[in-house]
Amino acid sequence: MPTYRLNTLAVAVAFAFSAPSIVSAQETPTKAVKNIEQISVLGSRVSNRTSTESSSPIDLIDADDLNKGGFTELGQSLQATAPSFNFSRTQVSDGSDLFRPATLRGLQPDQTLVLVNGKRRHNQSIFGLTSTVGGGSAGTDMNAIPLVALKGVEVLRDGAAAQYGSDAIAGVINLSLNNSTGITTGYVQYSETGEGDGETISAALNRGFELGNEGGFVNFSLEHRDAKATNRAERDIGGSVDVEPGTLSENVRWSQGNSDSEFTSLFYNMALPVAGDNELYSFGGYSERTALGNGFYRNFDQASKNVTQVYPDGFLPRIYNEAQDISLALGLRGEINPDWTYDVSAVYGENQYDFTSRNTLNASYAAEYVDSNPNASDAEIVANAGPTAGYSGGFRFDQTTLNADISGIVDIGRSEPLYLSFGAEYRKENYEIVPGEEASYACGLANMDTSYPSVNDPDQFAECGFQAYPGLRPEASNAKDRDSYAVYVDAETMLSDAWNVSGALRYEDFSDAGDELIGKLATRYEVNDDFAVRGAVSTGFRAPSLQQSGYTAFTANLGSDGTLSQSFTATTGSAFPAALGVTSLELETSTNYSAGFVYDVTTDLSLTVDFYRVEIKDRITLGSLLSEEQVSFSQEAVDALRATGAVQANYFSNSLDSTTQGVDVIASYRTDIDGANVGVTFAGNLNETKVDDVNAAPGIPDEVALDPIQSSFLTDGQPKERATLTFDYERDVYNAMVRFNYFGETDVKYFGNDHIPLPGFLSPTGSFKPTSTVESAVLVDLNVGYEINEMFSVSVGVDNIFDETPDELGDDEVLNFISNGAFKYPLRAVPYGFDGRSYYAKLSFSF
Repeated sequence: MPTYRLNTLAVAVAFAFSAPSIVSAQETPTKAVKNIEQISVLGSRVSNRTSTESSSPIDLIDADDLNKGGFTELGQSLQATAPSFNFSRTQVSDGSDLFRPATLRGLQPDQTLVLVNGKRRHNQSIFGLTSTVGGGSAGTDMNAIPLVALKGVEVLRDGAAAQYGSDAIAGVINLSLNNSTGITTGYVQYSETGEGDGETISAALNRGFELGNEGGFVNFSLEHRDAKATNRAERDIGGSVDVEPGTLSENVRWSQGNSDSEFTSLFYNMALPVAGDNELYSFGGYSERTALGNGFYRNFDQASKNVTQVYPDGFLPRIYNEAQDISLALGLRGEINPDWTYDVSAVYGENQYDFTSRNTLNASYAAEYVDSNPNASDAEIVANAGPTAGYSGGFRFDQTTLNADISGIVDIGRSEPLYLSFGAEYRKENYEIVPGEEASYACGLANMDTSYPSVNDPDQFAECGFQAYPGLRPEASNAKDRDSYAVYVDAETMLSDAWNVSGALRYEDFSDAGDELIGKLATRYEVNDDFAVRGAVSTGFRAPSLQQSGYTAFTANLGSDGTLSQSFTATTGSAFPAALGVTSLELETSTNYSAGFVYDVTTDLSLTVDFYRVEIKDRITLGSLLSEEQVSFSQEAVDALRATGAVQANYFSNSLDSTTQGVDVIASYRTDIDGANVGVTFAGNLNETKVDDVNAAPGIPDEVALDPIQSSFLTDGQPKERATLTFDYERDVYNAMVRFNYFGETDVKYFGNDHIPLPGFLSPTGSFKPTSTVESAVLVDLNVGYEINEMFSVSVGVDNIFDETPDELGDDEVLNFISNGAFKYPLRAVPYGFDGRSYYAKLSFSF
């Protein structure tokens, strides 16, 4: 192994930018020649350490790979190329039509740290609900980043909190922005599903310009996407005022599939040499996305939710989601002397998320009017039923991060020096809940603490607030802030020509959650030129997010009897969680172990295998909703629940300890055959999560601290087996790709009989299935490309050629029963979606 000498310019680039453009990871090269000199930033602060020499597994994915296939979202592309990355689909879960949980190694979205050009990216202001994969977790919204802005992606599959800070329990994803100049690239793509819906038009443009004559540049990326909705729901038997329940509706009235959505984004990346060996750099972007989602269909005879004078057939409430992301980074890096470099930076990020209800109703408005005017005509009831649309509320989150880093070498009297890095970080975060307009949450026009008999059934009380997304009340609005600071030291050296060791220590303190000292020790030993073993052990932590500690809201949720009711999420330390022994949120702590090997079997074939084990203490979860009956053992809790005005409530807590373990296997083969470049890559991940302990306060039952439904999402909501097998072919102006994507089974209690117990006589089979299951599947994608000339190329393809979808719901499925036969597939823990086959054509240009 050669002796490394620190290159100060490379160090500067390493701190500001990610790895150079390559097609895949050290484990998944698309061209062997591209993989020889590729440098990885993640996992090591030595700038010229190649990815194959890393002591931790790192995937390096080139932008070309991300753009192969019909995917237009970054999350989908990563899922197709990195098997340890999961991007689960869900629906009817408030906000999921716009963001999806992005996870690594089967853990939560907020347990993976996302960087852009090596700098921390802000999280989203909203989290997934408890009844979804990643429930209660405010991760980073991967779909806010345009694909056209990326040069490549690094995925560090190892605990790295000691190196990069809070959230890096599962690993780190670094997004490297395009820094090309003098070339204009882009594409126009059209796609639609095999059912003829979901028409999507995407267009992107990238152009870089040189700044000065000393290597400065600025690169701009613009992307726009307009996607129409898909719907796999079927006609239902809910009936209407004119049609007897049990009769199939004339039209499909429910919705199951992707929403109408739009995405527009502008990103930039810039660097400018200043004052000799220094460089000023900046990057950032703006993105805006909208999606029109939906809730459950409200049947005509659901008197507490509907007013038949307004919606005689019932109605499908819609939720208009709007998200905005802003990010800006500014920094200066350069040489202190020939052996030492510095990097100081400031990064600001902001996410805004807003909900507007459409095609909805506040049933209490008409109920109050009829209560005061019992002889009102139908026309008068309609005129006084209140608005059918309005603003339901929103969320705001912003983050400012200041970093100062110094790196260099220390002569320790050996042939190989000690590579040393140290630095400090300060972070300021703000979180805010914005209330909706009065009609979105009010009880009657007067908005008094009063209930009214429903218009169409005096034996039922009308529900308050908009259906599907009841507005955020002023008393639930909240604003919180916090700051944190950290110091770190990172060292690495070669003990011999074959043995590399590295270590890191980090101390971090959060103003609202406490402090922690963590560390990491990693090593790699080269047995011979073709075989090396590597391993690491580290401790880590994750601080509770402001979204978790500051969130409170009223929502409409599906109860155990299959009906929708108003529920409340209580802030940590408030009366309800305090009565159940939860007065604050503590740090999550973790211990990571990894061990594996890198084996170059031949000059064309390489193999890596990496085992891992992640033990997490005090994991934070958003518990499932609890009723008075479930907390009847505590009169204090019952009284606190009644005081909220809701029939159910939940809260965040450090509810469990868990262990996640598994293995990543990646094999790649590339060779030339008859003038063509051919590559075959297999990448697989096995993982399993187990709950080791439930952290219930004395006297509190375990099922209250962590109920079985929430536990099932953590242990079984993501595939335990994932694999891709990719065949690449390139010859002259032609190229082709065939990719096999395997997804293991997922199985959760939500929407199963374990969640909503129904008597067996309601099922034609005599009983309902206990859980909701999405079966394992293999999806096959095909892409064929042709280079028309030096400026234009075209590609066409089919994703999911064999039209794989989850098994259709049967008569013994609870979801089929409660949706009156409308839902065709399961709604939760669906790793590969509902839409089936899709076709696309893409025209790319470069000049």
